[in-house]
Amino acid sequence: MRILSLSVAAAIGLSACAEATPTGHVTMDSARVFALPDGSFEVAPPQGSVRSAFWCGAADYARRALGAGWNQEIYVARGMGKGVAVNRKSTVHFTLTPVENARGDSWLKRTNAYNVGDRLSVQEADHQCSTAFIRF
Repeated sequence: MRILSLSVAAAIGLSACAEATPTGHVTMDSARVFALPDGSFEVAPPQGSVRSAFWCGAADYARRALGAGWNQEIYVARGMGKGVAVNRKSTVHFTLTPVENARGDSWLKRTNAYNVGDRLSVQEADHQCSTAFIRF
């Protein structure tokens, strides 16, 4: 009985010392999305996901958490980089607020480059989910 109480006490002590990991919004495809103070949001798909999973996560968050319509544009606020809200090497920041595209608008939409100002509608970003994951 004493060993059990020591084990429980040790587990509680370790969990209290462990750094709390922010949970944020978890999409249907297990991407984690974190709201940022500037109004943008950081998307961190599961490790090993294909690059379109970032748009997929952004669409899910915009639709379910922010109530965006299908025609609402999602903009890349910061390209691929180290996470701010979560300790990950590969995250992308998105926003629903228009962002100037340094390259100018183009008829060609590159869905996996993540340049600041690149945009897709929520519906177009949601269509990336079919290439990111197989949904059942």
